[in-house]
Amino acid sequence: MRIAISLDDEVLRRGFAERLGREHRVFLPAGGDALRRLAMAGGLDIAIVRVLSDELFWPDTLRNLAAAAPALAMVGVIETNRPSLDEAVELAREIPRMGFVSRPDARFDYLARRRLPSDRAPTYTQSLLEAVHSLPLASVGRDFALLQAVRPSLAFDIPEQAAALGASRRKLERWFQGPDICSARRLQSVCAAAEAIYLRLVHHVPEREIAGVIGLLSSDGVPNPIGVAREIRAVFGGYRDSIREGGTMAVAEAVHAELRRAHDAVRPPVRWDPATRYWPEESVLAVRQEGRLVLVDPARQVEQPLDEFGEDAWEQMVQGATFAKLAAELAAKRREARNRTRIRLKEWLGELLVLGLIRREQGSANAAEGA
Repeated sequence: MRIAISLDDEVLRRGFAERLGREHRVFLPAGGDALRRLAMAGGLDIAIVRVLSDELFWPDTLRNLAAAAPALAMVGVIETNRPSLDEAVELAREIPRMGFVSRPDARFDYLARRRLPSDRAPTYTQSLLEAVHSLPLASVGRDFALLQAVRPSLAFDIPEQAAALGASRRKLERWFQGPDICSARRLQSVCAAAEAIYLRLVHHVPEREIAGVIGLLSSDGVPNPIGVAREIRAVFGGYRDSIREGGTMAVAEAVHAELRRAHDAVRPPVRWDPATRYWPEESVLAVRQEGRLVLVDPARQVEQPLDEFGEDAWEQMVQGATFAKLAAELAAKRREARNRTRIRLKEWLGELLVLGLIRREQGSANAAEGA
């Protein structure tokens, strides 16, 4: 095959070239113009490109390349920083056939192959991005979730990924302490298992290759095909019948449900004292957008729309109501059982606490601790 490697890092470029082997014809275009000329001349089957570049119009180059050469397979090399992740998200939405890797590994082997313009997307990235975007995450929690969506893999452990994102494991996992969200480890497993199901259902990829793509490795570092079915069962075992009948649409529904499954639903990470009060953080604004009340923190670029329950709760909360008073007044206003209101209120407050949109003021010595 004819393959172009357009990477600034010489060590990384050499690593991908060595992974490809000598049986392919490899080009090393210097910049977007050279890459475009190669592709337009019909001289390429695969382009291995950097996601983030110093070239001003690099994203436009990749989009134009994808539109002009629909048979060209594209592999994006991402870095573990916010600009690179954000650019990868945009490219994934606009170029469905583009897959993403961090290093030359078995996932790269799968993506670096000739494809037809009519082929479906090689990975489940677009659906995973839609799912993780619905989670109440920001800062390093958001970055971690995006990383799992664009490059689902079990080969990277949590501390390693947290350090690559510039945070400690503890800081990362604090973002996954809300009562309505899974743990960081669970999110990684859900994304990897969803990718495995997609490769099996849509592209009929063999189990050994799937194991390599999702980084499911044995103790000696080789793909573990026996573990693929086990990993899928561990995450989606309860959805087996619906997935068999509904295919990838049912997988998407299962992913959304599992990402919203609290890792300790019986004992949420917040202790709720009746006398505790909740206040908006100083930088948070409540604005109307298209008829809905939206909480906005401009400095952190965090937005959280409120539903009808949230608007009712917000109105009482900003008046300084304690948790006990909030639960009582909301139950009376909404004419619902007090117990149901308390459960919903805990979920709502917990989500806003995790997002950093509100803070707690202790009303007694044993008031709620940090989320």
